[in-house]
Amino acid sequence: MTRRKRLLSLLLSVLMLCTLLPPRASAAPTLYFTAVNDRMCDLNDETMPFWQNGLLYVAGATVDGPDDLGIRYLYNQEKSVAILYKGQRVLYCDLTAGTMENNRTGEQYTGSPIVRSGMVFFPITALAKMFDLKYSSTKIAYGYLLRIRDDNAVLSDEYFIDAATDPIQKRYAQYERAHAAAESEQPETPPPVDTPTRRDDLTVYLLLPAAEEAALTQLLSTLENYQSHATLLLTPELLESAGDGVRRAAATGNAVALCISAETADEALAQIERGNDALWRAASLRTRLVYLESADKTLRAAVVGAGYCPITINTSDFTRSGTHWADTALKWAGRSTSVRLYLGAESGVSSALGTALSRLRAENRTIAALNEVTA
Repeated sequence: MTRRKRLLSLLLSVLMLCTLLPPRASAAPTLYFTAVNDRMCDLNDETMPFWQNGLLYVAGATVDGPDDLGIRYLYNQEKSVAILYKGQRVLYCDLTAGTMENNRTGEQYTGSPIVRSGMVFFPITALAKMFDLKYSSTKIAYGYLLRIRDDNAVLSDEYFIDAATDPIQKRYAQYERAHAAAESEQPETPPPVDTPTRRDDLTVYLLLPAAEEAALTQLLSTLENYQSHATLLLTPELLESAGDGVRRAAATGNAVALCISAETADEALAQIERGNDALWRAASLRTRLVYLESADKTLRAAVVGAGYCPITINTSDFTRSGTHWADTALKWAGRSTSVRLYLGAESGVSSALGTALSRLRAENRTIAALNEVTA
């Protein structure tokens, strides 16, 4: 009986000791710092890399920057499409299908893009292969450092980590302060504020048809003079005969859409295949952008079902002078973030284009080419 009392007393002592011990802290999440070439990126939860299914994912915003890797990132939430592009190399991502495809070769990469809090993340292995990048993941004091670099990087990983010790510490301290502040603040519902609609960021997407090589050459010269870009609507016949012009268009940052005139889906798809074959021979490119002349809904649906992106434009509004063309675009400022302008293939197209570009440039408007996301 005495022995039993001793065992019971010992058990109670152990239980009391356990209740006095502080609770074990839950494991903190692994922090991933990021660096692009020789620049440290901000540390936040919205763009922090993470592992999924054995792949390390990086945010599109992390690699987006013409002054770093030269890569741009676009995401169209409505169409569930994201792209990363550099020059004429485009990584096309269908978020619904979970695929990533090289627009030049048709190669599909391992893994699927992932959307988190409105940001698209991509496997770093796919980006490295697509854009000839190098990357490293190194254990550091506060977690890991993912460094993404191209041939413009100056420092080796070893020297960079040594040089970045202070920036890493500062970003860690800022991250911790932000989390501490978020935990201490009580959420409040702000009163409704009437914000006036203002659109100073109007982007004008140019759509320019060219039926002959001479016209294409004039258009390209005018675009270069005004440091602008456009989507060129080119027929398969022109793509086959104007290799030099097509290569010049691609090299200067313009986009190419296939101008197709067909009555049936089979005819349209055959012309698209023919045009892409010619585009590949001329500039090692393929495109999903298609301008269907006088196509009905059934034909457009068949083209969309085959994986292409038909461009919608209203040709009746934009076939006058260059001044009228520019004025029409500027009227959209305040109602939309973008407008598509189509300049008809009438005589004097080059001079009309110059007049329009001059006016738009004077208004500080962004002039760009459509791509598979913005189309």
